[in-house]
Amino acid sequence: MKTILSTTTISYLIIFAVAMPLPSHAEVDWKRFEGESINAIFFTAAYIDAWFRPMAKRFKQETGVTIRMEVLQAGQMRKKQDIMLAGKDDTLDLIMLQMDNRGGKLTAAGHLEDLEPYLADASQTPASHDFPGDWLGGCLNTQKVITGQPINNIVWSAQAQLLHIRKDLFEKYNVKVPTTLEELEAAAEKLSIDENGDGKPDIYGFLSRGRDRLITASFATYLWNHGGSWFRREADGRRVSNINSKESIDAFEYYGRMIRTYSPPAALNNRPSANAALFAAGKVAMLSELNFWMALSEDPRKSRVKGKTTTILVPRGPAGSFPNLPTTSLAIPRYSKKKEIAYMYIMWLTQKQIMQLGQNAAVPMCRRSVWEDASYKPPTRGWGKSAQLAAEYGIAIAKPQAIAIGQMRDAAGEVMNVAVRDGSRAAIQAEADKQAEIMNDLMRRRNRV
Repeated sequence: MKTILSTTTISYLIIFAVAMPLPSHAEVDWKRFEGESINAIFFTAAYIDAWFRPMAKRFKQETGVTIRMEVLQAGQMRKKQDIMLAGKDDTLDLIMLQMDNRGGKLTAAGHLEDLEPYLADASQTPASHDFPGDWLGGCLNTQKVITGQPINNIVWSAQAQLLHIRKDLFEKYNVKVPTTLEELEAAAEKLSIDENGDGKPDIYGFLSRGRDRLITASFATYLWNHGGSWFRREADGRRVSNINSKESIDAFEYYGRMIRTYSPPAALNNRPSANAALFAAGKVAMLSELNFWMALSEDPRKSRVKGKTTTILVPRGPAGSFPNLPTTSLAIPRYSKKKEIAYMYIMWLTQKQIMQLGQNAAVPMCRRSVWEDASYKPPTRGWGKSAQLAAEYGIAIAKPQAIAIGQMRDAAGEVMNVAVRDGSRAAIQAEADKQAEIMNDLMRRRNRV
């Protein structure tokens, strides 16, 4: 793994420690807003039922404050958040977001409250909270996404992109656990298994996202491991698309071939939850997906492979190993009339003992201490080691970071569609050149605003 990741982390913590005044010791009055309520919009995820809903009940018991939680599919959530934020709706008090997805856009628009004054206020921040001291470095690296951004979110969960594998199949068929992308493809070929002799795989060797813009989160590690990237800097300082570079084309070609050759046809349409279900059903030997989906394969009520899996980092490529670390944050809209109550909720929810409950329920947290606590038992030892390593040293590369991030993701998705369906290098290059120009045009138009 590149040492620049840990160096960046150390630099961030030093800058943060110097710039961030520490509150003097005091006790937060958790009952000061008893009888109040706040409105939150969150997106659908496994951790909503596993952690957020139970903690909302506990929060009300301990503080007297009610959380009115609206949970929507991610796309619907973003649309509703955008409408309410654009209208400066003062009834929206708390939002969930991924900073590498929407953080730049919402920060640039001025929609998010600056939390630095709250963090420095001993009456609002518990003396024992230990932010950022107890936060894993990779998580902190994802918190700020544009130049000059204040601390306007608290990152709490680390959804590292990992490789979940059927260790029983590797042992049964004497296949080497891959440490390189070349070995990964060789393993996928050997573990595409026709058990009944009908000429069709009963177990597919590999599965990852193959659907349009959704591919960026799963493809990013493969892109960086090949030496590619979403953007590059020209000699004159201009930021331009890099999806049509040789290294990026290598990555598109590799990933497209893996989906086309070793994945079930459903990969072209499935959402991550459906892919995780296929892995849990025993239909796939290797699943490249976010870490929290591992919980499904270890759930005895829903899985046929419990106890038969483990997790590793996505194998290194020609350029090295770059764990992709999408994270999830909580933020307060600048227009809320109940900012202090929303902040109290964030502080309460991100206390060590509360985050420990989430960690123990298979919700990967950004606090270092909850990974090391004696009460924590990871789904598998490999999952615990790989997920924590990624949360410490990973980087936020899941999406092309830009204000027009949705359109940028669409552009990458179009290239991947060609890589999966056609596969010829010439066709991939032609589509990448076309989409790179679209991305550059989006940035030029943004710079003229």
